Amino acid sequence: MKTLIQKFDYFVESFRYAVRGLVYAWKSEQNFRSEVYVAILVLIMMLVFPLRPIEQVLIGLLIVWVLTLELINTVLERMADIVKPKVHPYIKITKDLMAAAVLVSAAGAAVIGIIIFYPYWVNFSSVILNWFQDL
Repeated sequence: MKTLIQKFDYFVESFRYAVRGLVYAWKSEQNFRSEVYVAILVLIMMLVFPLRPIEQVLIGLLIVWVLTLELINTVLERMADIVKPKVHPYIKITKDLMAAAVLVSAAGAAVIGIIIFYPYWVNFSSVILNWFQDL
């Protein structure tokens, strides 16, 4: 039976592997970096606008969903490259389908984000316009 220290060491080692995977994705995947930048912008907007808790949770889940799907896409692309380094038609289709899945999830997240943020943005814009008119 493992001791508590051994279990903790195993957890730390697993965490290191996960961080190494994130670093790899950051360094090698332009789309992952772009999605992280968008996620940071959205998180800043969450701090600026008074979103309801359910809206915050939904936005957070969407961010995690898109980034996770991008990581899965990267895994499948690397595995496909190992199995069949030359571009076999089925491998190409598999890669295209995964890219499409990421695109659909990102587009869906963007639409939901626009729906959530739009009322806050309109209110914010009117406050700014009124402020400038009062000058």
